[in-house]
Amino acid sequence: MSARPTLQARRRAVLTLAAVPCLPLLGLSAVSTILATVSGPARAADTTVQAVGVKFEPMFVYIEPGETVSWEGMAGHNVETIGAMVPEGAEPVNSELGDNVSVTFDTPGIHVYKCTPHWGTRMGGVIVVGTPEDAAATLEAYTAAIETDRAGLLPAKGLLKKLAKDMEERSML
Repeated sequence: MSARPTLQARRRAVLTLAAVPCLPLLGLSAVSTILATVSGPARAADTTVQAVGVKFEPMFVYIEPGETVSWEGMAGHNVETIGAMVPEGAEPVNSELGDNVSVTFDTPGIHVYKCTPHWGTRMGGVIVVGTPEDAAATLEAYTAAIETDRAGLLPAKGLLKKLAKDMEERSML
């Protein structure tokens, strides 16, 4: 399976191509500035998820391995990955109630998380790290896991359906 470029990579490519005709007019220092801006910083990106009421915004985050996700506005909330819905070898996340938290994700795949006290109201989200090998099979396995623990995992059913639609729209399924 070939890896598809991320939305960010596609945007960079478009910006780079759009700048090419202007390069002779801009001079060398301007060209260096444009290239540095288009290629972005050397460090990993940081994405912020806000706890708003009893939902996380955005609900789905797409990052590359080594990038960091921060959760803010966490009064009365926490972040806990769901063991049956994370890639093998991924470090579990279970933040303290009320603490803003930042986590660097190194393991590629689909990581599903919840707010433990509000899981019954379906407060959860998903971090997609890299381009999952077989995202459809992963989502099927996660959905099958719900049947083995309906009481604990049933709120994830709607989340996984929405994720499948979002990934389809992004041509990841």
